[in-house]
Amino acid sequence: MKTWLKRIGWTALVVVAVGAIVVFDFLRHGGQFKTLSPHFAGTCTAVPLEASAEDIQLDRTRGLAYLSYLDRRGQVEGKPVLGTVMLLDLNLPEARPRPALAADPPQFRPHGMSLYRAGDGAQRLFVISHPPGAGHSVEIFEQTATGAFAPVRTVRDPLLLDPNAIVAAGPEQFYVANDSGATNGFDRATELLFRRGLSEVVYFDGRRMRVAAGGLKSASGIAMSPDGSRVYVSETSGNRVAVFARNAGSGDLALLEHVDIGSAPDNINVDADGTVWIAAHAKVLALGMHFGDASNLAPTQVFRFRPDAKGAERLVEVYLDSGAQLSAGSVGAVFNKQLLLGSITERKILQCRLP
Repeated sequence: MKTWLKRIGWTALVVVAVGAIVVFDFLRHGGQFKTLSPHFAGTCTAVPLEASAEDIQLDRTRGLAYLSYLDRRGQVEGKPVLGTVMLLDLNLPEARPRPALAADPPQFRPHGMSLYRAGDGAQRLFVISHPPGAGHSVEIFEQTATGAFAPVRTVRDPLLLDPNAIVAAGPEQFYVANDSGATNGFDRATELLFRRGLSEVVYFDGRRMRVAAGGLKSASGIAMSPDGSRVYVSETSGNRVAVFARNAGSGDLALLEHVDIGSAPDNINVDADGTVWIAAHAKVLALGMHFGDASNLAPTQVFRFRPDAKGAERLVEVYLDSGAQLSAGSVGAVFNKQLLLGSITERKILQCRLP
């Protein structure tokens, strides 16, 4: 009897020890024990919104910023909110949001976006939507003569498992980063705790969708180089960005490298000169606590990545804030020395002047 009890005791001790190691590793990897030193060499001004701008896309030719506009704080609180796309005219001294769409699709809840410009100057806007009570979709809009975007096509597919970010590759072609690849509770738990690479990037060639890259650790951001030769994918639970070579003819992706950033990357924007701007979450647990209570601050971080640079200039932390200026920052986009910062939940963006 004593031997049996002793075995149970040792087994319980081992289970507790393993659990403690897993939790410690999760917190360590998520940045919980980091000491943060907020910094930014420029200045920022808050632009108030009535919703949050989780993603921002830029029309650099016209100086316009498009915002994925949804009251995500209200959504977290269980409110039946719907969203739209708004724009900011960055040419104005005090930009204020105004509607960008001629009409919203039914039950529109926008997430990741991508702006595509054809050779003749025609533009299309690709937006991931999570309509309540329905499957995920990609909504494609075409710019009209008035400048507003009108819906032209809706794409749905079972491979849109948990779509988070999108990048357009043609007038009807695009890549989507699925944030999760889990199909059941066990997979989801182990994906989070053990950072299993279950996420995929899928490619739509205008007719059908297929997997273009797999084994990713929570793919939550995606962008393409200006010449279309590279695709960048942020792996949130991997604390890294995956860099792929892209075959423009087939759409195939081939992994070139992983770029470790030491934080959980979110959305990615690529500047006109090929510079990659990566928004990141320095403390993942703080982000989760912020979702539950807006008074809990979640740090916002932005990196500048120059793919062809060497040494210390290749990856530079440009912006770090405790969350006092902007909590849960999810996107950084640069235009004409302006860094625009959007958040998952905050009803504002920051319009920052780079040094």
